[in-house]
Amino acid sequence: MLYDQQLAAQKLHRWEEILKERALPSWEQLPVLELYMDQVTSLLTEYLSFLPKEEGADSVVTAAAINNYVRKKIMPPPVKKRYSRVHLAYLIMICSLKQCVSIAYIQQILPLGLTE
Repeated sequence: MLYDQQLAAQKLHRWEEILKERALPSWEQLPVLELYMDQVTSLLTEYLSFLPKEEGADSVVTAAAINNYVRKKIMPPPVKKRYSRVHLAYLIMICSLKQCVSIAYIQQILPLGLTE
């Protein structure tokens, strides 16, 4: 397969610069207050803005996707429709891993029941 090495190197360099400017939030930077679904999707869109969005999606993760992760027991369910920083941490891990591995594999490797 032929490809332009210089072009590939430029793209990788540009991607490296983008990643240097972005950083996932640390545990201390996650909000302590519990959030509702729309707040969670907005916050995740801000945190994960460098990830590619699915075609036609406004955010990196949708409410339907989060509900599916809970239903499939990939992450714990919300408490009274509110999501804590533990939920945000799960969602950051899921959305990041989902870029390179399947949801079925994520379900196997993420331990359920993590606490603060």
